[in-house]
This record gives sequence, C-alpha cells and structure tokens, in this order.
Amino acid sequence: MKPAVKNAVESALVSVAVAVTFLWFLVDASTADQAVDNAAKLSLLSLGLGAACVAHLYFMMQAVILDGRSRMLWATLLIVTFPIASVVLVLKLYLGSTSSAQQASGPARGDA
Repeated sequence: MKPAVKNAVESALVSVAVAVTFLWFLVDASTADQAVDNAAKLSLLSLGLGAACVAHLYFMMQAVILDGRSRMLWATLLIVTFPIASVVLVLKLYLGSTSSAQQASGPARGDA
C-alpha cells in the first residue's frame, strides 16, 4: 500500500474508533434514569458521532483518490452502504497492495 493511502486508511480507522467511543457514551447517557435532564449531553454526543462518521467518509474518499480508483463509484457506495463499503474498500486496498508486492518480489526469487 502506498504511504499516502496507508495514512488515509489509518486516519479513517482512528475516526471509526472515535465514533464507537461516542456511540458508547451516547447509549450510556440515553439509558440513564435522567436522560431527559441530559438533553445537552445527548445533543453534543450526537454531534460528535456525526462528525466522526463524516471524518471517516472523508478519509476513505481520500484513500480512494490517492489510490486512483473511481471517485463516483466509491463515493456512492460509501454513502449508500456506509459500514459495508468501508470494510470492502479497506480489504481491496490491503489485498491489492499485498498481491502487487508479491508480483514484484516473485520474479526476483525465480532468477536466483
């Protein structure tokens, strides 16, 4: 994987971790007995969750652009099938880089 693509994917995965953390706190705050009293807390946690999801989509699109894939196809897939397309794209980027690395090192072993 190219270093720039790797940085974008790592940033996208960090934003997923942040989104999961916000979701955890949001669920915890909404199931509390005083959920009505915590309206401001729930609103801020919801905004944080939304921002983390937008950051994830941004970094995944940055990885798509840097890898030279179809922008419109992946933008549509990432928005319509949000978590599934992200996993598929990360796997395609990772498997594409490992297969190209094996092809690059394959003939060198055969010549020796």
